[in-house]
Amino acid sequence: MYLALLHTHNLTRWIVLIAAVVALALALMGRFGKQPFGKQHRIANLVFVSSMDLQLVFGLLLYFVSPLIQSGLANMSAAMGDAALRFFVVEHAFYMIVALALAHVGSVMVRKAKDDGAKHTRTLIWFGLSLVVVLAGIPWQRALFPGA
Repeated sequence: MYLALLHTHNLTRWIVLIAAVVALALALMGRFGKQPFGKQHRIANLVFVSSMDLQLVFGLLLYFVSPLIQSGLANMSAAMGDAALRFFVVEHAFYMIVALALAHVGSVMVRKAKDDGAKHTRTLIWFGLSLVVVLAGIPWQRALFPGA
């Protein structure tokens, strides 16, 4: 189960990143091209936030079955002294929860915006911040496609 979740979590990472780039690209084109905030923008935003939610589910499941996390939780003082272990036990989860919160707040802020320009701008700000936090929290030192 652990390996299946790890691979699923990794695959979903790419879906999240692609969805974020698409949502941000559409918002950029919408903002600077003075386009209306249309169905494609709503769908792109929904796909990004939904993929983040799905990634959270896989991440939480993985958190509770990962031998690495379990060893870190069993001895937190040792985990805090090991940068690689601390990253997975504490930092990765923290970054991703912050990124998810930014995505959800952004989604609400976009829906509450009065005009199309404001919707595009809020998408750029909130989803852009979320993407930056996601990128900061990805374990880049690991294989980009584990098991490939």
